Amino acid sequence: MVNRRKLLRYALIPLIAILVFWWGGFLYFKGSNDWQEIRALLATDRAIRAEVGEVKEISVAPIPFMYRFSGDYAKATLRVTVIGSKGEHSGTIDAERRSGRWILSP
Repeated sequence: MVNRRKLLRYALIPLIAILVFWWGGFLYFKGSNDWQEIRALLATDRAIRAEVGEVKEISVAPIPFMYRFSGDYAKATLRVTVIGSKGEHSGTIDAERRSGRWILSP
């Protein structure tokens, strides 16, 4: 039988550390210029505007969430919800920043 001390040391502490690191990354991303740029890109996207109409609100969910960056390159996989004048749409998007400019991946 596994004792409590081993369970804490080998399972719970690493799990808590991973969750804190991941949640911190999510909160960092939500406050970043990158999120603001992606929001602006989504708000002006023709396909999204055709689906929801005039964009009123865009939100990002913590799951799934992936954000990697290195220098001038960044990549994000996000679950977003866009609310507009004609309705609401949720979906997962992939976006990349190359040479300082974000683009939505097909």
